[in-house]
Amino acid sequence: MTETKVSAQAAALRRELKLDAEYPFESRFVRTPQGMMHYVDEGSGAPVLLLHGNPTWSFLWRRFVTGLSEAHRVIAPDHIGFGLSEKPSDSAAYSIDTHIRNLEALVERLDLTDITLVMQDWGGPIGLGMAARHPGRIARLVVMNTFGFWPPADGMDPENLPLPAPLRLMRAKGPGDVLVCRFGFFERVVMRMATGDGRALRRVHHAYKGVFRSPAERAGVMAFPRLIPTRSAHPSAQILLRETGPFLERFEGPARIFWGMKDPLFPPEALAAWRTRLPQAEVTELPEAKHYLQEDAPEEIVAGLHRFLAA
Repeated sequence: MTETKVSAQAAALRRELKLDAEYPFESRFVRTPQGMMHYVDEGSGAPVLLLHGNPTWSFLWRRFVTGLSEAHRVIAPDHIGFGLSEKPSDSAAYSIDTHIRNLEALVERLDLTDITLVMQDWGGPIGLGMAARHPGRIARLVVMNTFGFWPPADGMDPENLPLPAPLRLMRAKGPGDVLVCRFGFFERVVMRMATGDGRALRRVHHAYKGVFRSPAERAGVMAFPRLIPTRSAHPSAQILLRETGPFLERFEGPARIFWGMKDPLFPPEALAAWRTRLPQAEVTELPEAKHYLQEDAPEEIVAGLHRFLAA
């Protein structure tokens, strides 16, 4: 699809969803191996790269873009298959490696260096995968309820990672496709379950639901649950074992962790594992925040990021 067509579709969707008040940023696009990627790029200075997960997009970072861009250059892409980016219907377009390659295309096209990498949910393995391949571009890490090594918590069995029954159902061929692709289970149900501030989410929930206009456009959402590894031989686990995990072992730069303590998707043991991998990181535990902590505690996190970046 051409940039002109994707840009026109994005502009029409923004108008339809009435996003400009909450999300007043210029839409930009870059071609990646899997299609046209949408991103916002506000402010100036050393780049702060904000990476989202499933089923969200750069809208999740809107208050971070506004709050940080006064003093920093803030870049927030939509992964291919999400937000205002192109949404291939072929499941082959969605693997951890293809997501990493798409992000590499953005970073190389913009020639980003001295990057502060801010990662949440699937933004962790994707961002760290890019970082492992371009370590000289990375200056600082910020971790927010994500994963980047295998197993995701110390003490878990790397050859038989247990998955909750609802997640097993969503991964299943047939039932999972109905739940995730047809019903929109992730954006309609999981987001409500995993966001602490339900009232605030209701006000903007249309921005997460409305960017998916058909079951085919949820191919990327459906792919992520199926990319969760349960054993070391899985391709996703191999990237964690061979690339992102070793990168974290070598990384000695500044790091910061913000963690929603009521996250139903990531157990407290995952935070403990991050403390071990990044012992230099200051940690802020957010006692009332859940998985989508950008919606639950944006002011506190933005203030903490300002202090971290200034230091």
